[in-house]
Amino acid sequence: MSRTAKKTVDAIDADTLLGSTALVRAAIWQNGQRQVAAIVTDATTDAALLPEGAIALVSLTAFPPGAASRMMRDVPLYPAACDESALPAAWIKR
Repeated sequence: MSRTAKKTVDAIDADTLLGSTALVRAAIWQNGQRQVAAIVTDATTDAALLPEGAIALVSLTAFPPGAASRMMRDVPLYPAACDESALPAAWIKR
């Protein structure tokens, strides 16, 4: 089995993000202090819609431990964890 090369963050398009695993932080989980695993279900990379530093705007299905899954829409996706002032925020799980 061979490994596929990972795309650089700059080369990511919306189709590539679908089904990817991300971590999300939102005020609904311990006031933004908890990171929750999520799957990207929809994405747009239109630069006009993105906040500064974000690579995409995504919809996520999050899976918090001990709770039912939760759908979140229009969450900015960053290439790495961002500061805690951005809520909600998601980043690609490495």
